[in-house]
This record gives sequence, structure tokens and C-alpha cells, in this order.
Amino acid sequence: MAIGCTITVNTINKSKNTSVVKKKSDLSTYANEYFWKTFHKGDYSKIDSVLYYLGAAYDENPNHLETVTHLGFTHMWKLSERQNLDIVPPNIIDHATLALKYFGESYKLNSNDPRILDFLADAKMTVGDLSDDKKLSTDGYFNGKKSINQWKEFNYFTIGYVLSQLHQDTWQFGKALEWQWKTLDECYCEKFDRENPDINKYLQMEHNEKDIKRKRACWNSWIAPHNVEGFYLNMGDMLVKSGDWEKAIQIYILAKQVPQYENWPFKSVLEKRIESAEKNVEKFRLPIDNRKLYQVDDVMLINSSISCISCHKMSNKDLTVYQNFDWKKYKEDKNVYWMKK
Repeated sequence: MAIGCTITVNTINKSKNTSVVKKKSDLSTYANEYFWKTFHKGDYSKIDSVLYYLGAAYDENPNHLETVTHLGFTHMWKLSERQNLDIVPPNIIDHATLALKYFGESYKLNSNDPRILDFLADAKMTVGDLSDDKKLSTDGYFNGKKSINQWKEFNYFTIGYVLSQLHQDTWQFGKALEWQWKTLDECYCEKFDRENPDINKYLQMEHNEKDIKRKRACWNSWIAPHNVEGFYLNMGDMLVKSGDWEKAIQIYILAKQVPQYENWPFKSVLEKRIESAEKNVEKFRLPIDNRKLYQVDDVMLINSSISCISCHKMSNKDLTVYQNFDWKKYKEDKNVYWMKK
């Protein structure tokens, strides 16, 4: 717990006006609804349009928390799923720097939200890696540790996801993989059986869960309709990279136990992973050239064209499931953008 108490969080911006963080307008409402509509469609081709409207809303009120945070998300989405491009331009890395800027501003507007600290930490580690800035990467890592202390169920996964890109023999990769197991311990409220992985007995917990943070991190929702399937896809990939491909298959199969699995747009990706687990050990260990394009079956989830939307994309069936879901009311009632530690 000492880490969470003593680590200083540095950002590019030194101050923000917190008196208007919730002051919305017709423009900001449209821009942020357009973000979710595009993200849930998984429409990478529309990202520049999303950035246009969010940028216009930011110009109107640079202290609107929802807008600022979504700018950070969208720039990171643009970078993360660059495999959707025909050619990866060298300036794609600028989106990492912009994500760092906006997540830093978001943190200044609400330093009590562990998710924002987590995404800021991810951005710092990403920019640090791209710019060979070891101090920034280290700063991001310890900010990430602080975010984990504040919200284990969510941030064990997200910080570990970024670290999954490192060499399988590094201590950081080993810790990131261990954090995926700890996510299961936290979400299922007991020591998860690593020898005989099975989640059937835990599924009823979703219906009884009252804590909004646990519901967001441990189960599927409107925000991330396939959060759980995506988690197991990534964890399986990490196990494959570690060399334990047989255990990876067991983890991949857990995604099939999720009630929403049949609606998941990426079932075929998972099936291919199961079939190719042993062969993928070598593939997933190959160095990634950020200038090149890769097929989704040839790289880990974090380096693929579905690194974000594997959890967030809605299928047509999902759209039907959530057709009566009132996001505006939900986010106000639950204070989604003002979540605290």
C-alpha cells in the first residue's frame, strides 16, 4: 500500500479548471454519443471524424471531463489498431503523445478515478517505449502500480495488457501474467483454481453484484459487451507467449462459458487460437515491427487490429440486447465519469 500513497503523478498540463467539468452542450453531447456509436461499431475508418467532433467540443470547453477523456481513448484507439490501415505512416506515433496529453488533463480534472490513472500510466509506458525514454516508462509503471492499489479488478488487467508486449523472459512480463491470474482471484472472490480452470460456478455472481466498479471490471456491460471474452483471449495469448500453450487452451475455452459468447463478433479468432496454440508460441515471441502490417491470427491481441474492439464491439445481436438501454440515464445515475477510488 505504500506505493499507492507515495508515488507522485506527473502530467503535461499543470492545472485545469474543475468548475466546469460537467458543463455540457449540444456539441459535446453529440460528439460523445458519436464516439460511443463508432466505438461500438468498431469502425476504425471513422476515427478521424470522431476526433473532429471531440476536438470541436474541446475547443468549446477544454475542461469537460467526458470529452477530454474520450479524446484520450480515441487517440489510443487510433494507435492501437493501426493494423486496420493499408499503410502504417510514421506519424501514427503522434497519437500516443496526444493520448498522454489528454489522459493527463483528464487526471487533473478527476484524480480520484483509478481508471484515468491507469490509462495515463499506459500512455506513459507507450510513449516512453516509442521515444526510448526509460524514465517516462518507469514513471508510467509506478503510476500503474498505484492505480492497481486503487482498483485491482480493473487495473491488474489493463496495466498487464500493455506489459504483455515485452519479452517473455522479462520480470515485467512474468508479473503482468501473474496479474491476470490475480484478476480472477479478485473478481471471483476466492483463489481461482489454476490447475482446473472453470467459471461456471461463478456466473451467478453477476446477477447479485451491486458494486458498479466490480460489475464494470468483472462482467460484460453496455460499455464493453464482451469484456470477459476479450480478457480470456488476451490471457490465453500471454500464456502461449510464456510457452504454456496447453494451459492457454484451457483459458481460451473459458470464453465459451460466458453467456454472451454466441453474440461475440470474434468467436472465429478464438477458435483459431485454440487450434494453433502450440504453433503460436513461436509466432507470438517474434519482435514486432511497428511499421509493418500483421494478420490478426499471427500476433498477440495487443498488437492486432482488434486490440480494443475485441471487448467493445457490438454485434447485431448485441445491438438488439441493448436497444432499450438508456446510456444517458445510466451514466448520470451511476456517475460513470466521476467514479472514485
